Amino acid sequence: MAQNVKITTIAKLADVASAARGRAQRVVHCHGVFDLLHIGHIRYLQKARRLGDVLVVTLTPDRFVNKGPHRPAFTDQIRAATLAALDCVDYVAINEWPTAAEAIVRLQPAVYAKGGEFRDEKTPELMREEEAAAQVGTQIEFIDDVTSSSSHLINNYLGLFSEDVEEYLTRFKACYGEATLAETMHRAATLKVLVVGEAIIEESYACNTLGRSMKAPIIAAQYESHELYAGGALAVANHVSAFCDAVGLVAMLGAENPQEEWIRSTIAGNVATTFVAKSDSPTIVKRRYLESYFGTPLFEINYLNQQALSADDDKQLCAALEASVENYDAVIVADYGHSMLSENARGVICDRARFVAVSPQVNAANVGYQTITKYPRADFVVLAQQELELECRNRSRSLREMVLQLVDLVDVSTVAVTVGKRGCLCYNRAAGFHEAPALATKVVDRAGAGEAFFAVTSLCAVLDVPLDMLAFLGNVAGAEAVGVVGNSRFLERLPFTRHIQSLLK
Repeated sequence: MAQNVKITTIAKLADVASAARGRAQRVVHCHGVFDLLHIGHIRYLQKARRLGDVLVVTLTPDRFVNKGPHRPAFTDQIRAATLAALDCVDYVAINEWPTAAEAIVRLQPAVYAKGGEFRDEKTPELMREEEAAAQVGTQIEFIDDVTSSSSHLINNYLGLFSEDVEEYLTRFKACYGEATLAETMHRAATLKVLVVGEAIIEESYACNTLGRSMKAPIIAAQYESHELYAGGALAVANHVSAFCDAVGLVAMLGAENPQEEWIRSTIAGNVATTFVAKSDSPTIVKRRYLESYFGTPLFEINYLNQQALSADDDKQLCAALEASVENYDAVIVADYGHSMLSENARGVICDRARFVAVSPQVNAANVGYQTITKYPRADFVVLAQQELELECRNRSRSLREMVLQLVDLVDVSTVAVTVGKRGCLCYNRAAGFHEAPALATKVVDRAGAGEAFFAVTSLCAVLDVPLDMLAFLGNVAGAEAVGVVGNSRFLERLPFTRHIQSLLK
């Protein structure tokens, strides 16, 4: 059979399977990512072929591979062509869904074959596939043979990371295994966490730049599309909700055009919300215009009111905090410096919370006015390098010197400083310093990475995990976030876990 005939669609593959059943032939179905085909895959497919008369293989499309933003190493088209080159494989199709469950229902194979390693460690995907198999009368077979790992081979032989990062991962793997990190994330599930901060709606407008206007010194652009995302404290709460079962959110909306219905539709189901309205203000909207081909930001417009809260609004906010802060194990403060968190509100949080994590983000609207020293107490603080330099009013001193200056100014136990493509620098009064490199291999948009890093490292700080583990998990979160536009997607526990597993192979 010619190779080009082997690669087909799910719809046509269903017709092939139906015709085979009409000829009383047994159809065997295999499914997987098959990112870097290896001897374990080949023997698995050869044994699967012996279970019937026709072997069909479906593979996970690029958009559903959840082993981290650095995967797949090979596109679905290349992976399909590689599978089709094997004599034991009769047909190949790129799947249309995250799991094989829908394909099983459509193909109705006699046998669905999986590797023996899945027999005792069943994934959520496999459980859905088993339900689909039971629905159509498909037998599931587990095949034992030589096992290997595409992730291990890719990590060790394809060189996706720089030499420095590879050495870092080798050292980290020598200290921590998958089980240790999984247990840490499992512990996070029991935490009750309150997120406090401004709700921000992010609007992303894609446009095609036409060139310089003939009548004015401006760039003209043609509108193409736009998307709305939940940003600010909304994003932090959604990230946290992936790991904690019980999450609270106290956020500020505008009394004018609050857009509360849309905002509620974006919030995870396990987040209990309390919204405080700011008088004479809109809900904060930050609209970015991007050149669509490269995704390059052109400029941004902010819709907000920078004036301080009125006495009545401040009283309402403090009452909401007083009613909730003490009910949580930790309070994560996402302070964007847009006048929500008054001195009174900060006092309630710092006086009553068991654990306080703060990220005082500096942006174009608050530069010079936003400072961590406004907080009388913090157990954990996250700053970007530029924010630390502004805090210390110094650009020439080393980061370590400025961190030590900061902890002299603020009653804080642990500090994490993000340094872009260089990763992060973390400090703890007891453990000292730890540096960890960035783990991103694909950068689509840096906006939104801070929220993901802050959410995960705050949970690690609450759990008092070792500083090197906090840095690693924070950089994994950052790598996930920079792979998408803004806050268009939030962290999920299973893909996050698999990202970690793929790095530790």
